Amino acid sequence: MLDAANREEQETRNPPLPRWFFVVQALALAVALAGQALPLPWSAVVTALGIVTVVAVGVRQVFHRRGYGLVGLDGPGSFPYMISLLIGVGVLVILAISLELPWLWLIAGADAAVTTLEMGRRYRKATGRG
Repeated sequence: MLDAANREEQETRNPPLPRWFFVVQALALAVALAGQALPLPWSAVVTALGIVTVVAVGVRQVFHRRGYGLVGLDGPGSFPYMISLLIGVGVLVILAISLELPWLWLIAGADAAVTTLEMGRRYRKATGRG
């Protein structure tokens, strides 16, 4: 019975995320950030679509799964990814805004996509699914 409980806890903590999940998240983040380089109102529309996609796919695949209901975030597991994004993308975003260099948004989008794809590769490897 304890083995079954441990398996259930592991599945809840680290859901079986398909490869396409990370590809969609990477593309949506890249679109949301790169969209900032466009003139208004297009930048707002493109960025909103990217953010809505990230949230919708993330909530459905990670936080609200069939058979589990709502589950919490695995903080220690996601911490390295969040720090990588905050530092790598955050610095580029701050520079893009403060120096008014719109092309930096494109680099920030590419950085977010690469970071997300690498995190996905590591996640799938660590959970035995990749």
